[in-house]
Order: sequence, then C-alpha cells, then structure tokens
Amino acid sequence: MNTMKRLAGVLILAALAPAAGSRAAEGTSGWYEFRPQNDSGPSEIGMQDWLDKPAGQHGRITRQGGRLIYNSKPIKLWGLNLCFSTCAPEKSLADRRAAFYAKYGINTVRLHKYAEGPGWAGIQSKDSFAEYDSAGLDRMDYQVAKFKAAGIYTALSAHFGALKLGPADKRDVPYMAEFGALGGKKNRITAPHSAFFYSRELQDLQIRQIVNLLRHRNPYTKLTYAEDPAICAVEIINEQSILFYTTMGPLQKSPTLRKRTAGRFCDWLTKKYRNHDGLVAAWGAKSLDSFRREMPKVTGEHLDKRNILPLGNPWFWDPAQLAGSQGYRRRRLLDSLQFLYELQCEAYDRYVAAVRKAGYRGEILGSNWQAGRALSHYANLHTDYRVGLIDRHNYFGGRRKGKQEFNNGSMLSRAGSGQLSSGLQQVVDRPFMLSEWIHVFPNEWGVEGPAILGAYGMGLQGWDVSYMFQNRDAAGFSRQVGREPWDVTSPQVLGVFPAVSRQVLRGDVKESQVLATRNVHVPSLFEGKLGFDDKVVQGYDDKELDSSKVPARALAAARCVIAFTKSHQETPVFRLKPYLKDGVIVSSTGQLRWKEGEKGPPGGFFTINSPGTRAVVGFAKGQQCRLGTVTISPQCRFGAVYVTAREPDGGVDSSPKLLIVAIARARNTGMQLNAQENQLLKKGEAPVLMEPIKAVIRIRRAGKAKVVLLDHDGRLTDRTLKVSDGTFTIDGARDKTPYYLVQY
Repeated sequence: MNTMKRLAGVLILAALAPAAGSRAAEGTSGWYEFRPQNDSGPSEIGMQDWLDKPAGQHGRITRQGGRLIYNSKPIKLWGLNLCFSTCAPEKSLADRRAAFYAKYGINTVRLHKYAEGPGWAGIQSKDSFAEYDSAGLDRMDYQVAKFKAAGIYTALSAHFGALKLGPADKRDVPYMAEFGALGGKKNRITAPHSAFFYSRELQDLQIRQIVNLLRHRNPYTKLTYAEDPAICAVEIINEQSILFYTTMGPLQKSPTLRKRTAGRFCDWLTKKYRNHDGLVAAWGAKSLDSFRREMPKVTGEHLDKRNILPLGNPWFWDPAQLAGSQGYRRRRLLDSLQFLYELQCEAYDRYVAAVRKAGYRGEILGSNWQAGRALSHYANLHTDYRVGLIDRHNYFGGRRKGKQEFNNGSMLSRAGSGQLSSGLQQVVDRPFMLSEWIHVFPNEWGVEGPAILGAYGMGLQGWDVSYMFQNRDAAGFSRQVGREPWDVTSPQVLGVFPAVSRQVLRGDVKESQVLATRNVHVPSLFEGKLGFDDKVVQGYDDKELDSSKVPARALAAARCVIAFTKSHQETPVFRLKPYLKDGVIVSSTGQLRWKEGEKGPPGGFFTINSPGTRAVVGFAKGQQCRLGTVTISPQCRFGAVYVTAREPDGGVDSSPKLLIVAIARARNTGMQLNAQENQLLKKGEAPVLMEPIKAVIRIRRAGKAKVVLLDHDGRLTDRTLKVSDGTFTIDGARDKTPYYLVQY
C-alpha cells in the first residue's frame, strides 16, 4: 500500500443535504442486521475439509508453463493480505484466523510489510532493516505454522518497497545520509523509490533481510522458511520499478548514485557508440544538457566526463511524446530505457541467485507495479517475466482525485473494465497473480469484485492466485463497513466467499483457450516499435488497461495473453463480434454471459452456468436467467445470487446439498450516502445492515427439495421455505439471512 493508496482512503464528509431525487432517499428500510458469531465450527457453508492439510504435505507448488501445479494437478490459490505487525499477532488471534479463513475457503495469505519497520510497522529490529525482533519473529512463526496446519499457504512480501534504513545499516550503506537524517519514533531513513535498482548496497541489504528469514528455522514447523513447502511465493520488491515516474528521484537525491550511474551509463554508451562524436551523431547535439530542469546540478554533459545520466520516465517514453515533443532526443530516451531495463534485470538476477543459494525452491516474483504504457510498460513487464510468476495490483472505487466525491461506479457496466483489465498483462507461459485488489470504501458494489474476478479472472482467463487487500482483521466479520478503506471481512465481500471460493477451488468455470495474443519483441521496444497501441489510465491505485488490437472487453469472451517473441511479429486483431449475441458477450466456453449496462447509473450483470455453480450477479431485476436446470429471477435492483454444490466434487444437478448465497450491499446503521453525487454524508455505526435480496429460484431435478434457512454463520435453523414444483422465493427482508441450504 503506497502513498497513493493512503490518499485514496481519505474520505471527505460533505456537509450537504441529499440532492432532490438522489438515491440517498432510498434509505435502508427493510434491510436486516448482520450479526454473525464468527463461529468457525461445523456449518453448512464451511470449507475446512476442502483444504489439503497440512499445506505442502505432497511437496511444493511449482510452475509448469503458465500454470501452478501441486501434487501433479493445477492449483488455485484464493486468499487475502495481512500487513505490518498484524502479520505477527498474539497466538490466540493466530489460532482464530487460521480456523476462520479455512471456513471461508481461503487457502493462502500474503504476509505484506511484515518487515516495514519496528513496533506497529512490523518485526524489524530497532536498529536494522535486515534484522528481526526475536519476539515478533516468534509470533509470525506461530501464525505461519497455524496457517500451514489449516491447509493455508503463505506468500512473503517483506515491505512496501521503499527501504527504511536503521542506524546499524550505515555500515552497509555508507552514503545513506544522502537520503535524509535518522529521527522519529522508528529512527529510520527512507531510501527514495526506485533507489533499490541503482544501489548494490541496498540490494545486498534487502537480500540479507530475506536470506535471514529463509535460513531461520521455524520452531513450530521444525523447518526453515526456505525448506517449508507451505511458503508458496517470495516477492522481491513491492510496487517499485526503475521505469516508473520515480526513476529520477534517487539520482536527484544522492550524489553517490548519480556519479556511479552516470559512469556505468557512459561505459555502456561507449560500447555502443565508441566515442563522443559517435554519440552526438546518434543522439543529436540538442539532446545533451536537455534535462537541466530535472538535473540542474548536471551540466556540460560529455561522454569523456562520464557525467551523462539515463533519464526519462513513462511520459517521456510514451510513443506519442517520442513522435512529438520529445522527438529531438528520441534516441537518448530509448537508450536510457534500455539501460534502465538492464539495471532492473541485473538487480532481480542478483536477488534470485541469493534466494536460490539460501535453499528456497518455490516461486519468486519480481514486482507488481507497472510503468506507464506501451514501450516502458512492456519493458518493465518483461523484467518480471524473466523472474517467473507475473503479479499485479489494481483497485476500484475510492476518492476521485481533486474532488470530494468517491467513485460509486460498477465494473459490471463495462466488460473488461477496472480490476479485470489487469488481465491484459497476463503472459502466455507464466502463472498470473493479482496480489492486491478490492473495492475501496465507500463504493457499495463490493460483492461484484470476488464475483467477476472469481469467474472471469480465476476461471475464464486462467489466473492462478488472488489476494484481496486489507491491512488486518480480527478473525471475524467487521462490525462496521469502512473501518478502513480496504476490508475483505466486510459482509458484502467475505459474505459471498462460501459460493465463490467453492467455484474457484473446484474449478467450476472452464479456462478458455488462448484466442487473443499480443506479440511483443523486447529489442524492438528500444527502437520505439511495438506493433499496436496501448492504453493505461491510472488514478491512485486504480488502473484500467486497454489495447487497440485486443480490447479489454475481450477479457469477457476469451483468454487474452502477451507473448514475448524472438522477432518482431504483427499482432492480429481480435474480433469480438462472434461472441456478441443479442447484446450479450458470451464467453468462448459458453458458461459466462455478460450484459453490459446502459450509460448513466451503474448497470449490467453476468451469469454463470457451470456444472458446479449457477449464478446471477449485478443489476438484473426483472430478468429470467435460465441456467441449465436452474432458473433465477431477481426481483431486486442489485445483488449476487449463487446456487452451488456444497461438496468439493459435487454438481448442481447431482449433489444432495446445494448452497444458496445471496449478497447485495451493506451499510452501517445510520449511514448516509448521496448516491447521485457519489458523496458520503455520514459513516454511521454498528451494527451492519444488509440489503435484502428477493428472487424466485426454480431447480428442475429429480427428488423432493427441502429449503432450510441458515443463520449468519451458516448453521442450520428450524426455518424452511415453501417449495412448489422445485420453485421457491428467497426474500432477505423476510428471511433475514444471506444463506440457504437445499436438501434432496
């Protein structure tokens, strides 16, 4: 989570009355209180028996081509984040978390920023970035062991990405005072973003940090972290790239890095152009001393003086700028792009070699960040490709930049928008992961996130790993929505996991064949050649991608990938028309159908028709959705209604028990929104109120059906629904629950 993300979470409460005719007037009449006991014992929704225990008992998860394989079969990892010192909780909380997560089908946790600093910031020692506090490490050991015993894998993401150096680190980074002065409660100096890629000393320090952990023997598992197959991934650096907008910051800040980098770049240029005259002939005289605004201390650039720096950022490398305002120094910028790309590759290679030497044989990923669009974007992606697993971040909703409103839009309105558009960064022969994503409070449509990414990302597109973002939880549902901007345990998010986790872990939605490929030849990037136009729009941590020859909407139809090729190849145009039927995008597998919304208020919905799961998600009031033997007819504006087989090997047409999960919006008691203006007027307080879903469901199969209401923890009650010819009506206002069990 970076500064952008923290800003995205700032909510400005507008002291305004709801606008006339706004949806704020709809209120919460008929909504019901959500009061789970957070009981992780036996229940009808529990998935504890779905997880292979202990995690890694059959060996390590490995990468084979574009898939993750465990025990000779593909595996899907479906999880969430924990951050800072909450990665090392008191043992009682660790026990409860392991049990609670397993109940909801969470089989992996990303421990993020556990070494961000000492105290509340993590388990660093008080003096050094690379050393650990023994008590904090012991608590994290225990949490990892409890996860493993419950069948839950752990991914390691040590810190935010900007290294925070302690007083003892001066012996390793003698010039660290160039970054600032020690001080504050944590007594740390923060290295500039991207400095890691320029500094071998910072790389060595970060390598020592991870190697210290990998060689540490967990007293509760009796294995080192390197040996333990329950450690499923190690991340090199979070949300960083030498090709992002932060690329010039370390060179502006540090004379040492500036001199050293200029020397290396001049050596590189000498090999390419032989001498200064050759350089001027290639670059043009105007390109020298052309970054005086960014680097006022660097003047009189000359190859013989060894003072030429590799400067640029995604704006300068944008093809439109290279063909326009930056045309006079195009060659300089492309050379800088290539040199910086090589520095990032070198840093990653050093880290990977050290981790392998420490004995770790699991998956490693470079970073999860992007670098603008087109040339820099794909150069950056290729550095991650060289390491292994491809990981990305994306968010939806939150405060709009420069305005007092939040984004209360819906991804259902446009197929392939928002978080799903991250799939345009999937590479054909690498597993794909989204390690941070969520709808940011107070966006109200949070249930659509797990629904869309579960079906289209983990299913149709064949993604391998998902970690929804949050900082912490108390091993239970949140008592209030918006306790922080990112909250997986809000009931409108976690509440749908009993259905979506089953769909994902069982593999209900078939993966499409690769039908849309964009070809990228890396050496051609450094000549300014890509072969298609590319678009990335970024707010804070919310990003949306699109492409000219393979549009984002294609993600709703067929598997879309990037292929890094050995020579420059044209990218064929993907034609969406064959997948459009009566205004609906039908997936190549035939299991998914997406009806996009009209312009204006949030709209759109999709359906799932798979052997194990039938579902309607979105704004589908008045629709009669025939999904094989199941027909779902929503009678409310918005919601997600799932009919899913309860067992790991079950099917809707044969399972003796089916679960019905019906989740819409959630609000705090007294919460007020001006939905027309997208303004939060009052946050409200506990308890959480759930928007009721009403739908008529018909299941056509042999046998007599009994529909039993479950409580908020998924346990049987003595209440049942009337069933006539396989047809019954769920009504949250009457039933006051999101969970039902159909028994045959």
